[in-house]
Amino acid sequence: MSVALWHTYEPEDAEFAGRWAARLARAPHAHFGLEGGHLRWEAAHGRHATLALVEEAGRGGALVLRHEGGGRVSGWPWRWQMVVEDPARVTPEGLDPEETEWLMSHAQRLAGSHRLTCFTPHPPRARAPGFAAGATTLRAIGGDDEEVLRSLDTNKRRLIRRARSEGFVVEAAGGIEALRAFARLQRETERRRGVAVPDESTATPAAGEAWREWEHPWMRLLVAVRGGTIEAGSGYGIVPGGMMDYRANGSTLEAKKAGANMLLAFEALRLGRASGCRWMNWGGVTEFKREMGGVRVDVTCRLGGGAMWAVPNRIQATLRTARPRVAGWWHALRRGDERRRA
Repeated sequence: MSVALWHTYEPEDAEFAGRWAARLARAPHAHFGLEGGHLRWEAAHGRHATLALVEEAGRGGALVLRHEGGGRVSGWPWRWQMVVEDPARVTPEGLDPEETEWLMSHAQRLAGSHRLTCFTPHPPRARAPGFAAGATTLRAIGGDDEEVLRSLDTNKRRLIRRARSEGFVVEAAGGIEALRAFARLQRETERRRGVAVPDESTATPAAGEAWREWEHPWMRLLVAVRGGTIEAGSGYGIVPGGMMDYRANGSTLEAKKAGANMLLAFEALRLGRASGCRWMNWGGVTEFKREMGGVRVDVTCRLGGGAMWAVPNRIQATLRTARPRVAGWWHALRRGDERRRA
């Protein structure tokens, strides 16, 4: 067994960087959260991580542990930060349960005395602390346009036709003004949802910062244009040959009703195919994302770390596991009370 490490607060070793990039190139589930450029950018902004290349018995894995709040964190409730090298891998999770345990054992060792939080597509073995944290929808990218259209919900196909008939055209965002326009659309969308968001589009941040994040090579921003005006947009993280991740959206209400968001999603699948991507991670399980086709993958939060965290981890896992049951009982009691009053 061998383990090679890079702590991003230390100078990067060129040999490690090359090996890391080569491993991701052979992992169909590699995403931008594992991409070397992205991790170097995060480190330059004080957000550090430990990267591990693990090899054992002919098997190669890659693992990221972010340094957050004094602990070590891997992944998010809709995206995990561990992969195995296997170009032929076709399962949506990208890891089987045994591989997950293998990488978790290394994460546990690397965490040392720090608290460990890992999001994985498989639950822990018996008695290990963990709880259901989220879910996402993963769709294989492939097939020609007609095959993709046939795989979509009937309503989605209708919206694509409507958006085109109403004059929408999707293109890659070009220039800072397009990025600024998308930032305004995001603010408008959040306002419709009742979320107050400050208008930052009047300022001009440095390249790659704030609403200019789409300038990074691991990001793509598609916009839906009608009559020369950007009315909707969707942003993605992308690793050619690996995964495409749906990250952000904004639109006018009129564009949404006309199906512009659906047209953007369809064009994103075409872009992913042209870039050689293997999977689309829709980043959740909303009705919109489910109807885009794919497989639901439940994500578990697994807890570990030093001995001092054994009791806190057990308490947190117990409380989080019990929360849905308590909520269910409470709603049942309320429904019963309402029936009695009626």
